Amino acid sequence: MREKRTATKRHKIHKAIVLCIFCLFVANFSVFAADVNPTPDLELLSRGKPVFPRLWNAYRPIPLPPIDRSNGPKVSRYIKEGKLAPSLSEFMQLVVENNLTLQAARYNYLIAQVDLLRARSGQAARGVPTSPLPAAMFAGAIGAGVGNISNVGNQGTGGTTITAQARQVFGGPRGIADPTLSINTSWDHVVAPLNSTRVSGVSTVATNSAVLQTRFQQQLPFGTSYSVSYNMQRQMTTQARILYNPAYTSWFSLDFYQPLMNGSGRAITKRFQSVAENNRRSLYLAFIGDLTAALQGAAGTYIDFLASRERQRVAERALALAETIHRSTQQRIEVGTMAPSDLITAELQVATARRDLIIAQTNTQLLEVRLKSLITKAIGPDTANIPFEPTDELADIQETPTDPVDVLVQRRPPNNPGVRRAQITLENDRIAEAYTRSALRPTFSVFGQVNAHSLGAGANPMFRQMLRYAYPEYGVVFQLSFSVKNRAAQADNLRARLEVQRQEVVVQQTLANVANNIRTAVANLTQMGPQVEAAHRAVVTSQEIADAEQVRWNLGFSTLDNVYQRQLDLVRAHAAETQARANYAKAVMAHEQATGQLQENHGIVFEDALRGTLWKGPAVR
Repeated sequence: MREKRTATKRHKIHKAIVLCIFCLFVANFSVFAADVNPTPDLELLSRGKPVFPRLWNAYRPIPLPPIDRSNGPKVSRYIKEGKLAPSLSEFMQLVVENNLTLQAARYNYLIAQVDLLRARSGQAARGVPTSPLPAAMFAGAIGAGVGNISNVGNQGTGGTTITAQARQVFGGPRGIADPTLSINTSWDHVVAPLNSTRVSGVSTVATNSAVLQTRFQQQLPFGTSYSVSYNMQRQMTTQARILYNPAYTSWFSLDFYQPLMNGSGRAITKRFQSVAENNRRSLYLAFIGDLTAALQGAAGTYIDFLASRERQRVAERALALAETIHRSTQQRIEVGTMAPSDLITAELQVATARRDLIIAQTNTQLLEVRLKSLITKAIGPDTANIPFEPTDELADIQETPTDPVDVLVQRRPPNNPGVRRAQITLENDRIAEAYTRSALRPTFSVFGQVNAHSLGAGANPMFRQMLRYAYPEYGVVFQLSFSVKNRAAQADNLRARLEVQRQEVVVQQTLANVANNIRTAVANLTQMGPQVEAAHRAVVTSQEIADAEQVRWNLGFSTLDNVYQRQLDLVRAHAAETQARANYAKAVMAHEQATGQLQENHGIVFEDALRGTLWKGPAVR
């Protein structure tokens, strides 16, 4: 009776311990919403929250900054005297601060950080839109066939002893890179009727069972995986002739699994992590391309706006001249020196000049809206009604001295972001090829197991038996499996090797394209300078001819048609000069982009451009 009260007391203690653990776990979850950091760093995104000393950190969402929908502080700095007046470099800096295309591109780099976090856990990386995973990383998963190949049976061959039958041991991989702890606890009460009293001594048996099952498992970087399991049960029954009632049983198991051929080695187990790290580097370089493309496009729009303003000024001068000639024609008709029909020609020229001015003004207004959309996240009342007055002119955009073309071609292509991205893709393909080469080998592995059993009248005897290793069990398994023809693995490896060779060609092609782009940019810039000089000389000549024709008309030695024709030639010369200067300015931007000087020449720090307002600290490569 005393033993029964002691056992009942121990049972209550065990229940209290389990209840306390459960309450602590629930309490930890109740504070999951606290400890919010609005601006995470990149290490947090790529490595996750530390789980010590607060274990619940792993189950709380990592905070992300909210979307910043407001314009940056730099826009207001360039509003002077009611006008938005940035230079070309200042305009490009505003693009970096507020352009939504760049804001969206920054998230790709954050997604690459998170993909690395997933790969470090032992799961397959998911890739990012601009840096997909090599197809060979999933060799055997795609097109695996419709049938299944089963392993040897696990029924065994039967026992040779009277009791406690031996068993055949089977094993396999345990866990992933992230350690996993599984806990299962249960309580059960069952009343079973019996058709005999010879064994149990009673016709009805009631059994109460409390069970605790645990397992900790993990895969190590070099391919070995292990698990540690411990199960414990307390059972009380109304059955007669039982040695221990209540009875305490436990089971401890240490298992390990090691592939010896296919799948062994750090290069195989870490393949997704290696690819995810490469993709992070690739996305870092991809933003250089996104930034350069955005800046070059924005600079082109700025240059088009300057050219449109030049065309508008030319159209204004043409309209003023046409109106002056119209008034002079009216005066001459009144004094009888010109025929009244000439007034119709003068009015037509005024209407044509006014139409051209309206078109030029409309184009300028449309480009102004485009410029404001590039440097603001939303065109609000503070910027919508403010005129855009750039401080630079087309003539201010000049070439920055650089090295000779041969030096640029030798130095720039190996450091070009596009070339380096192609080389990273080649590294990923080689990682996938190494994986498929490992898959060519047979599957040969070893599995070991050490178990300990115990049975006692209480917890203390049970634990003493466990520590003494009173009832041992141990076993080892060697598993060998291979395909006789191995055609699927050969096909996967061949495809991976072909993809490596194809990417090597892509790298060489990218190097050649970058060198050609540099030569083309230098050649275009070299040709644009003389074109600007020639166009300017044509304007000067056309102006002299138009002025001379105007003097001849004033003296009565020319016709109105000749005057308008010379003025039309002058307008065309001005338009050609404006276009030549715009082309030269764009050639300067293309030259800076090809030689990698675009950001440096305009005061843009790449790390600041990549980060924006999404995180603190430098980028992780």
